[in-house]
Amino acid sequence: MKIIHILGMLLVALAVKAASPIEGLLERIDKGASRKFMIEQVKFPVDFFELDQKGDKVVIRGNNYVSIATGLNWYLKYHVGIHLSWNGM
Repeated sequence: MKIIHILGMLLVALAVKAASPIEGLLERIDKGASRKFMIEQVKFPVDFFELDQKGDKVVIRGNNYVSIATGLNWYLKYHVGIHLSWNGM
């Protein structure tokens, strides 16, 4: 019984780890958008984001999810020309 409980907890932990809040944000913006971006979180003591490209995917790199979301907003606003607000595009 303990092993089943431990395996269940491990599966829940893996599912939570796999679901990035940024991927959820991208899917709310446009269905399938999370497949067009690569998100990389790196440890760094100062908040930052950087934009890069690998093949046909945009790479957004940052030290936390807030910085990565800021990088996504910057990319959409200044490169793509999309301004998102609470009431639509």
